[in-house]
Amino acid sequence: MYQPAQPKIVFSDIDGTLLNGSRQLSATTIQTIRKITAAYDVYFILVSARMPMAMQAIYDELCLKTPIICYNGALIMESLAGGFDNQREICSHSIDPRIPLSIFNHTLEHNLHFGLYSNNSWFVSKNDVWTEREENNTCVKAVIANNMPGIISQLASAGEPIHKLMVMGSPVEIDLLINSISLESRNKITIYRSKETFLEISPAQSSKAKACSLLLDYLNLKPEQAVAFGDNFNDMEMLRIVGTGVAMGNASEEVKRHADKIAPPNTEDGVAFVLAEFFGI
Repeated sequence: MYQPAQPKIVFSDIDGTLLNGSRQLSATTIQTIRKITAAYDVYFILVSARMPMAMQAIYDELCLKTPIICYNGALIMESLAGGFDNQREICSHSIDPRIPLSIFNHTLEHNLHFGLYSNNSWFVSKNDVWTEREENNTCVKAVIANNMPGIISQLASAGEPIHKLMVMGSPVEIDLLINSISLESRNKITIYRSKETFLEISPAQSSKAKACSLLLDYLNLKPEQAVAFGDNFNDMEMLRIVGTGVAMGNASEEVKRHADKIAPPNTEDGVAFVLAEFFGI
């Protein structure tokens, strides 16, 4: 595929891609991205399964003012500069409220962790080891919802979106949950197993690749002017639809097969290394 010497827009996954092994932005990564966005007027777009609040600190460290893609593409915001409140959304897709209720009831019976995300809010059914682990990973505090069906009902009544569900637990129980989801519901959602113990559920019409394509149209840019970085299976389509798809050195061989270029791993500032090549810095 066409490889732009200086792309007009850069899409980057966060975990396993932009962040290092300590789940932080390295000084090299910060300096490189700040330099190219200031000197070359390039859009740098964070693309993640994370909620906006879990992306805010990264966005601010990079001094971005660009749009942002959250929840694997279910929510696209025009900016996070100054925080989520009062920022305009470009696109938002929601899960049918009947599906979260059915899945929540299953998690109750099978001792699984259940989390629900709406806009910039994160609700969990209980404060367990999974909640604590995710809070540590994202630096966001969950809201403990003692009445999850009530939360789902309130969101539906208020017309508020349900952008993502997160179910965590033993691999065997996750298998049982997946098999229990009806065909009718499967047609309305995207199921992504980010780990054997993690199941992410988002609206069927959303994906990282679709969100990137929508944003390219919104900004009046062409795919060949774009570069994308990723490391996981939900990044593969995103890597294919841009001019240059870059897989991280820590990505699986399957993900690498969908890329045009392989970067050093995230632990070696792979994104910054490739951007320095593109922009000659």
